Amino acid sequence: MHEPSKMPANPRGMAATEADAALQAALCARLWDTGLDISEITLDVSQGRVTLNGAIGTPAQRDAVEACVRGCAGVGEIVNRIQVAPDRTGD
Repeated sequence: MHEPSKMPANPRGMAATEADAALQAALCARLWDTGLDISEITLDVSQGRVTLNGAIGTPAQRDAVEACVRGCAGVGEIVNRIQVAPDRTGD
């Protein structure tokens, strides 16, 4: 494991973990602004790779979440593991 001061830097000069944290915060803000019910969605960011997990109500919403993430600068690969579960809330 690298010491924090020896973490590989990204092109913007931030340590990789700082860049991932900044990207995750930006993604959370973007997703919140969509108005979608993302209460059951989690995302993990590692070296620009974003993994989406959880459940959402429709295939269109699943696609909208991925499109929102894809449109954010700094995102490399996306692994979309969001399941479509229309009855996930028990309604």
